[in-house]
Amino acid sequence: MISIKNLVKIFKSASDSVRAVDGVTLDIGEREFFVLLGLSGSGKTTLLRCVAGLEKPDGGEIAIGNTLVSSAERKFFIGPEGRGLGMVFQSYAVWPHMSVFQNVAFPLINGPYRMSRAEVKKKVMTALDMVQLAGLADRPAPFLSGGQQQRVALARALAVEPKVLLMDEPLSNLDARLREEVRDEIKNLSNKFGIAVLYVTHDQVEAMALADRVAVMSKGKVLQCAPPRELYDAPSSREVCEFLGATNLLDGFVSNGGQVDTDLGQLACAISDGNLRNVSVAIRPEELQMAAAPTGLENEFAAEVLSSTFLGELTVCDVKVNGRILRFKTTQSAAPARQVYIRLPADKLKLFAR
Repeated sequence: MISIKNLVKIFKSASDSVRAVDGVTLDIGEREFFVLLGLSGSGKTTLLRCVAGLEKPDGGEIAIGNTLVSSAERKFFIGPEGRGLGMVFQSYAVWPHMSVFQNVAFPLINGPYRMSRAEVKKKVMTALDMVQLAGLADRPAPFLSGGQQQRVALARALAVEPKVLLMDEPLSNLDARLREEVRDEIKNLSNKFGIAVLYVTHDQVEAMALADRVAVMSKGKVLQCAPPRELYDAPSSREVCEFLGATNLLDGFVSNGGQVDTDLGQLACAISDGNLRNVSVAIRPEELQMAAAPTGLENEFAAEVLSSTFLGELTVCDVKVNGRILRFKTTQSAAPARQVYIRLPADKLKLFAR
């Protein structure tokens, strides 16, 4: 549905230039929920704005469906009004002098659609019904909560029946409970509406909950693009691993016999690349195993529990192993003993070149 080929966007100042998007190639499916994930300055919002037509790329091509909308090489560019997109931004962009109905109707009345009043009313009420705001159509926008204003912005984007829905950090201004609620609504609506969604966020939990696929971005490049589970279980680099959730990291070097020597001790690992020497070993807190007595299995060490924090569904512990602090997560609510044994299963260890 969206095809991005070798896209480049450069921002220039008097003394410097920044490649905000640096040779990105992506293909997004017709009904796919695709998330761009990265820290501030990674290039994800600039990439979205290029797809929207709000930025003119300096290189590469963008096609939406079978329509080419941007080609720097051919000097061809279609503006946002000609791309058939719906857009939802971080700021709700809800006009305070209008009612809910008028806000949602605005692009239908003022855009290129030329609809009758009856058609506009039908589309607006259908969109408001989708976001559960049909009963508030006549309410002035300033009388809405933050979550309701975000729903108005979503309804306005859906009312034009877009080919693609673009969303830039749409939940960042909501509190935690509302964010989860609206997040679930967005996922349900995208499934119901059956359109492609390109969604930008810096929140890895949000990305995991929403996406069919995630592209992790840094410094204008895509580091890895894969379904959420694959990204979490098999990150391609230390940077991706660290970005997608908490992880324990140990530096070491590969010795003979498929062992990795670390300051924790010698670890047995599955080493697929025979050229690896200086490495970082990563393991997620929930992948560690804890026992009250030694099991005799490989990669097991005596440990001291320094702290234990009950978080409802999880208990998080900091444990000291041979002078190193590791984090451990468990669904067991009972606090562990002071002295325990920690095991790092070989099949859970991830190795990255240093």
